[in-house]
Amino acid sequence: DFRKTTNLADAQAEAKARIDRAAGEARERYITTVSGQELTYSNKLEDAEAYIAIHPGGDLADYPWVEAEAEARGITGIAAANIIKNTGDAWKPLGVAIEKNRMKGKVAVDAATTVDDVISERHSAITILEAI
Repeated sequence: DFRKTTNLADAQAEAKARIDRAAGEARERYITTVSGQELTYSNKLEDAEAYIAIHPGGDLADYPWVEAEAEARGITGIAAANIIKNTGDAWKPLGVAIEKNRMKGKVAVDAATTVDDVISERHSAITILEAI
């Protein structure tokens, strides 16, 4: 039985790793999580926000992420910038909720004083993350 063979510190480490995995799985339901994609999303959003701020005007070539999106979709630069911005805006509350509950779960696991409490806190955190 896990409760009898695991000490508190090991249970906490395992629980926090499982909470991190659950958070990652929650993110994967909404965004692409391959290597480098987070930087791509950040660059696209920064570019889109800058382009929207100056539109109309400015050369689309000065906003390569927006230009690439527009060319790939066969749409105008402002339409592409708005898609990128709207996607970023939609992701933000989800990302915040995932991160908040990931951290709350890990803090609760660290505060647990028994292996049974660790298991309970881990279960609670993962259940919340699975619902997001």
